[in-house]
Amino acid sequence: MGIFFNEWIIRVWTEALERNEPTLAFELSNGRGRFLFMMFFDPEDKSTKDQLLLFLQNTRYMLPLKLYGAHSKGDFRIFLESWQVEKIKKELQLEYTDGAAFDITSFIDALNKKIPESIKLAEKIKILRDNLPAYNSELKNILDFHERTELIGEVRLPDGKAPREKTLRKLYLYSTRSPEYVAEYIANLKSRNCTLSWRIPSFVV
Repeated sequence: MGIFFNEWIIRVWTEALERNEPTLAFELSNGRGRFLFMMFFDPEDKSTKDQLLLFLQNTRYMLPLKLYGAHSKGDFRIFLESWQVEKIKKELQLEYTDGAAFDITSFIDALNKKIPESIKLAEKIKILRDNLPAYNSELKNILDFHERTELIGEVRLPDGKAPREKTLRKLYLYSTRSPEYVAEYIANLKSRNCTLSWRIPSFVV
């Protein structure tokens, strides 16, 4: 099992927390490989708090990875097993090369250098919308009542309560408005301490 230390994500992770936007989504390329990185780290949600979803775009394979370390101190560690390394090699179209020819540490370092220093919420929304099929099986973990996708309206929360990210996140995926509009609307909802109510769509046959 390989152990890799990843301090690169601290910049965008910290930015997301400071903006009260505990969601990350960005795409990187390396050689022939295309990689979609996603994190959903609402402090109230322990199920996804330390999980990195790495979707391999060419091979259409999802790698759920556990993140270890004190993230607030820039400590992000990933433990990669040999089969996971093989999946990455296949994404890079290197699965038939000699194992010694592929250096996973160099690969991680190369990706580190491509991580953006800042990501606007609208950019994350667009990436998540464009790649919904990639993580469709994960929706039950990152959304409240994921089958409820039809918006009813706003709900004012009582003092001491705050809108849940897993509820507002549905706007990323199911709103027909632009990503920029959705980003501004979510900020407005939070400023007014409002959430949204959703229901299961009713289909007319």
